[in-house]
This record gives sequence, C-alpha cells and structure tokens, in this order.
Amino acid sequence: MDVVDQQILQSLMLDGRAPMRRVAEVVGVSEQTATRRYRAMREAGVLRVLVSEAAASVRHPLWLLRLQCRPAAAAHLGNVLAARDDVSWVALHSGGEELMCTTTLPADAEYGTGVLARISHTSEVLSFTTHLVLHSYSGGPAEWSGFEAPLSENAKRDLLEGRDPHRRKETHSPVLVEDRALLEELRRDGRATASALSRTLNWPLSRVRGRLQALLDSGAVTVDVDVMLEAFGYRVSATLLLQVSPDRIIAVCEGLSAHRQSSWVAAVTGSANIVAAVTCRDSIELFSYVTEQLGSLPGVIHVEVVPLLSRLKQAATRVAGGRLI
Repeated sequence: MDVVDQQILQSLMLDGRAPMRRVAEVVGVSEQTATRRYRAMREAGVLRVLVSEAAASVRHPLWLLRLQCRPAAAAHLGNVLAARDDVSWVALHSGGEELMCTTTLPADAEYGTGVLARISHTSEVLSFTTHLVLHSYSGGPAEWSGFEAPLSENAKRDLLEGRDPHRRKETHSPVLVEDRALLEELRRDGRATASALSRTLNWPLSRVRGRLQALLDSGAVTVDVDVMLEAFGYRVSATLLLQVSPDRIIAVCEGLSAHRQSSWVAAVTGSANIVAAVTCRDSIELFSYVTEQLGSLPGVIHVEVVPLLSRLKQAATRVAGGRLI
C-alpha cells in the first residue's frame, strides 16, 4: 500500500462518510483515482467502513474479557465469540492460549443472557478475568496515527470542515426502533449514500437524511473503519495492561492516548487499572515503545505486554486469512 492508499485510509478513519471528492482534494489526487483506490482496498479485505450503534451506555457498560483457554480449543472458541453481535475486538494472544475481547452486557445479564454467563459454563475456558471499562481516553480508528506519511493538521481541518478529529461525543442516546432498518443497512456499507438508502428502504430522501444526521449528532451511532494494518506494514500488535499509581491514572491515560502507536486507552477495574492497545511495525519498535515512551511516564508501577497472535474480529467485521470478510 503506497502513500496515496495510506492517506485515503487516514481520511476515512477521520470521517468514514466524507465525500470522496473531499477526500481526493485532501490527498491530492482526482476523485476517480481516490474512488478506485478505495474500492480496491475494500475488495482486498483491507478496510471496511461501517456505521454501528455506540458500544457502551449507562445500561450497557463495556467490559474487557481475558480468557485463558485450552490451546487446542482457543481458536474455535474465539470464532464462536466473534460470531456474536455483542462481542468485538476478538483476538488470540500469548501464543494461542489466551483470548481477549470486549463486550457489552445487557440489562438482564444476571439472568444468563450475556456472554459471561455462557463462558462460565464452557469447558474450553480454564479461567477468565473481567475488567469494567470506567473511561475511554481514546478509541476508534481515528486515534491510531502511526503512518509514515500522516495527514497535516491543515488537511485534517479541510477534511472535517473544522470539526474536532480527536474525541468522540460521549452520550447514551439510544437508537430508536424506527431507525433500526436504517442502521442495519449502514452496518453493511457505512458509505452508502442517502439516495441508495432511500431506494433500499423505500423511505423519502428527506427522512433518510434527517434520521441519519440525528443519529450521528446524538452519538447514538458511530462511524468506524475496520482496517487490517498488517497490509500497511504494521505487523506487531499488543495489549498493554498497566498498574499505575491512582493519582497518576489520568495523566498516564492522556499520555498514552497521545502516542501514535496507540488505538485504544482506557481506565479499567482490576489488578491492572489501565489497558492500551498498540500497533507497531515490528517487535523492535514495540520494545523501543515500551522501554522509552511508555517507560518515561511517571506513575507506572508495572506493565504486562500481551502480544497479539491473530485477529478474529475487529469492531464489527470478522477476519479470516489476514483479510476482513
């Protein structure tokens, strides 16, 4: 993937529904070229733009699960988890004997309808730990910025027309029943035009535009880009579990979220009180990152580096054979 592909991807990470004309202007190519490159990456299973319901809410908090499994069964169990709509970011870690994922628990989880109730009765799981996500300091593809040719701040402003690229709106607005059909179409293709959605749903164009804008403005849905960073030369990922002095948690989270290697940083419950997902070109860069950038942050008491072996699911897209499917 060359610099043009990288900058098209960066643009979509910042605004997955940005008109291709504006993306082309920012990257410095023709609209036809930008459209052709985007379609080629999508067909190659490198990226997928999708609109999905906001992951967490007051009634549906986000949890990080860490499962120690029988090695022979871990991949199968991971695929079972990846098939669930309420589970995201499923990955094999630690040589293939550990799974990590995130999930939202329904309001009636105590009655056995959530993932945790099923895991506790699964023989392939030897043990597991759960971490409630207390606060996300960064999250989503726009937070990862490790490209060798990053977009300039001026280019970002032009693309976003003055909007802030760095923070998502935190809200707990629900998706209304009457908007479910619209959301289902946007899960299939987050860049579907209002005209195409109008034809598919048999809705007036004004209704499609109005409801989509309302969903985006309220924060009830988010525009995500699932991406295989390995296709761009970034082949080593890890989850970092940090023990940090309580009075330094906010400062460390903010410091980590500013690093170009990080894509998700959150304060969590448990023996580790911060979790961070990082992606690097190779193990040498990961070592340098942990010992130099992370190691220089005051307040860090202990760091566990859990290397990622293979991804099974991104935010909403399953992975097989190194491509999104």
